Amino acid sequence: MKIIIVCDYACIYGGAPKVAITEAAVLAEQGYEVTYFSGVGPVDERLEKSGAKIICLNQKALKSQLNNLWNKARGAVQGLWNRQAKERFVSLLNSCRPDDTIVHFHVWSFALSPALFSVTAKRHYKVAITCHDYILNCPVLTYFNHKKNRMCRCKAMSVSCIMTDCDRRGYTQKIYRVIRNTLLLRLLKRNDLALLYPARLVKEDMDKNLRLSRKDFILDNPVEIRQMPKLEPQKNNRYLYVGRVDREKGLDLFCSAVTKANVPADIIGDGEEKERLMKLYPNIAFHGWLSSADMEPIIRRARCLIVSSLWAEIGPLVVPEVQCTYGLPCIVPSLCNWADGIREAKTGLIYEIGDETSLLQCIQSCKSDEQIEELAANCREIDVNKYSEKTHVDHLIRIYENILSGQRAV
Repeated sequence: MKIIIVCDYACIYGGAPKVAITEAAVLAEQGYEVTYFSGVGPVDERLEKSGAKIICLNQKALKSQLNNLWNKARGAVQGLWNRQAKERFVSLLNSCRPDDTIVHFHVWSFALSPALFSVTAKRHYKVAITCHDYILNCPVLTYFNHKKNRMCRCKAMSVSCIMTDCDRRGYTQKIYRVIRNTLLLRLLKRNDLALLYPARLVKEDMDKNLRLSRKDFILDNPVEIRQMPKLEPQKNNRYLYVGRVDREKGLDLFCSAVTKANVPADIIGDGEEKERLMKLYPNIAFHGWLSSADMEPIIRRARCLIVSSLWAEIGPLVVPEVQCTYGLPCIVPSLCNWADGIREAKTGLIYEIGDETSLLQCIQSCKSDEQIEELAANCREIDVNKYSEKTHVDHLIRIYENILSGQRAV
């Protein structure tokens, strides 16, 4: 069995590329013949050392091409139909056989474009897509209205959806995204497709609005779990955020809540909102992106991690990572994929998504040392094997075999 993993980025730039790189590296380390096809470098060190064949086009991501009119036009064409990526992809698939090759897509909308799906359809390859977001339904990927700073309630790709000015870069960009999604869906309908869902949350949404695949699978994301001494967070007083500092991530909510609660806080991450928030909240420590080693001392002084996303985030990897590695409790919004598990295992608290009063109540509750000590003890009881890279890849291999054999999903 040959495996081709397709992802815009060859480096870890968010959760989806991290999952793609982890899968490619572990599969290659286990002896599988893996090719990692990407548009944007540099190449991740672990991926490079894994033994996987790497094809990186070293192109620019679309959002880095907004500095002048010519680059915007070129980026728009690339986003719809990346000719160079398609030609290299044709060359790659010409060296494989459809009967023993899986083509596994993660993300393609930031550089590679939907053009690759025309190649897999024409050559009759089995295609798997991991749905890290709502791209197969929602043109802006997240069901989030950036103009109103809240979740969107429109039916995806309906007339009301198309007429709604919700994109962060304006209505022209929204129409561009609608055109791209229309093209994407037409190409996907020509493919022999299997959809892999990291959460039942996104599967339920796709089931309501999408009929592209007869082979659907639930596959938990792999989590980087290190054997580390567990924290005693009840002795700490700082609250932590880790992730992109962008509008839909709700950092205004996080910063306002910790400021009103009068608790110290750390933000690890970067994004378009960082400079503005640093000026508004000098009481909060902004650290930018850090390596795992540099993150550790900051995590070790945390009392609790807060996820502040304003959209129904599918599965932020940081939650199981800090709970399993450090025993750190988490406060997450009600529509986060981890909410049910946290509620059931009592490893954190749940607040109403986007509701500052509800979040403040959780922070106040976490000021109790007894509360935090109990939550941390429950974190230490989590079965880390459920989220390990090995468990994930073992399940993934069974899915690949199922797809290649033509069986229906189980």
